Amino acid sequence: MVGLIDTSLRVAKAERQAALEQRLRVGERPIGRKIALTARAAQNRVGASGPIWGWLTDAMEIPGGEAFTIPPYLRTRAEVELVFVLGQDLVGPGVTSRDVMAATAAVCIGIELPTGPASGSPTTVAELVANNAWAGGFVIGRPRTDWAVLDIALLGALLEIDGQVVTSGAGAAVLGHPARAIARLANDLAEDDGSELRAGELIFTGGLTEPVTLTPGMTVEASIAHLGHIGLRVR
Repeated sequence: MVGLIDTSLRVAKAERQAALEQRLRVGERPIGRKIALTARAAQNRVGASGPIWGWLTDAMEIPGGEAFTIPPYLRTRAEVELVFVLGQDLVGPGVTSRDVMAATAAVCIGIELPTGPASGSPTTVAELVANNAWAGGFVIGRPRTDWAVLDIALLGALLEIDGQVVTSGAGAAVLGHPARAIARLANDLAEDDGSELRAGELIFTGGLTEPVTLTPGMTVEASIAHLGHIGLRVR
C-alpha cells in the first residue's frame, strides 16, 4: 500500500507542476504558496501523513472588497489565514521555526478561497496535490513589518458572513504556530526535489478558522487582532 501511495503522489506532483506551467504559458506569475491540511482531522480524512501545499499566482489575487465569482459546478469555501511574506530564502533541510521567523519580512491577514468539486465528496491526498490543493483565490491585507512584537500563536481571528460572526480561531490552530508549517514546507521541498522557498514569496499558512461554504450574494469579512480587517463580495 505504501508503494502505491508513493507512486500516486509522484504522479500528482507532476500534474500539479504541469498545471502551473500551463498558467505560466498564459502569462500568470507564481507569487507564493498555500499550505493545506494543517489539521489532523483533515489529514485523516484523505489519508495524508502531514500538510500539503499548492501554488499561488498573481491571477488568483482578489483586491479587497471586490467580487469573487464562484466557478460553475464547483464549491468555494473561505477561511481566515495568517500570511507570511518572506524576506530571505529558506533552504532545507533543517529549517526550524526560529529560522522562519528570522526570514520573515512581514505578516498579514488573508482570506483563502479553496475551490473544488461541488459534490463535496471525499478526496484522496493525491487528488488534492494534483489539483494544487484546490487553490482558487485569495485576499490579503496590509503587511505589518513590525510583526515581531506580536505573539503570532495567540492572535485571534474572526470570519463574518453578512455581518454575523460564523467562526473564529487563533494562530495556534496551525500546528501550534504557523512558523512550524512553513518550516515543514521548506524541509519537505528540500527532501522532495531540492527546491526552496524564495524571498518575496507569500505563504498562506493554513486555516485559523473552520472553512465556510460560500454562495452568491454573500459578503465575507475577516479580521485578525492587530493585523486588520479585509473582505470581499461573492457573486
